[in-house]
Amino acid sequence: MALADGAVLIPFLMALGLWARGVWKHDGGDIALSGITFLVSVGIYVYFYSFTVLEGVPGITMFVCGAATVSIVLLKGNRPRWNKTAVGLVLAPLLLGTALLAGERQWTMSSNSLLIISPYRIAGTWAFDDPRVGLQGEPFVSGAPEMIDKLVAEAKIPAADKGFRLIFSSRPFPGYQAKMDRGRTEAGGRWYSCERLHMEGWLCPALFKYFKRAPKEIYLKAEPK
Repeated sequence: MALADGAVLIPFLMALGLWARGVWKHDGGDIALSGITFLVSVGIYVYFYSFTVLEGVPGITMFVCGAATVSIVLLKGNRPRWNKTAVGLVLAPLLLGTALLAGERQWTMSSNSLLIISPYRIAGTWAFDDPRVGLQGEPFVSGAPEMIDKLVAEAKIPAADKGFRLIFSSRPFPGYQAKMDRGRTEAGGRWYSCERLHMEGWLCPALFKYFKRAPKEIYLKAEPK
């Protein structure tokens, strides 16, 4: 489990525990605190995953349970205990801030690394294999092949059709050729544009095999194997 996943899960489980105890003891304070803690979990979730496709049951379940929790807080007749509410208001930003700082540090560290794939020509387009993330014959489409053509031509790579190294990162690195800027979301992927090349290309959901969320910028370099 990634650190960001734990930062979401822990306050969510705390919220469920507080809600269960509040309902069992008819304690409005616990129920109110569960709502605040749940909002912390939602805030972390949105921060780290708003740029990705929401997949799987866990995320959906969290929002459904959270909606029920907030509804109970709003409909509960008991006035919450002010001391517990005050504690919740103090703890919520502390928990949120700590989780975001820790998660952001982890995300930044992983995003600083240089990533490498080896595209090759097949069926009139570029594709690549990467067994590490379960991709085989993954094609580039919708403007991306033309961008790769330009990078390969600029780098003057011999026999590039048989394969070359494409280095990419969310952070600048020495000798990068091009920078792509994040654009609109479509079909689970992201459009990226390169101002220098005056081109735009769509990166499919395989992008999230390499990044937890779609980077604001992607730096590229093509070189021989």
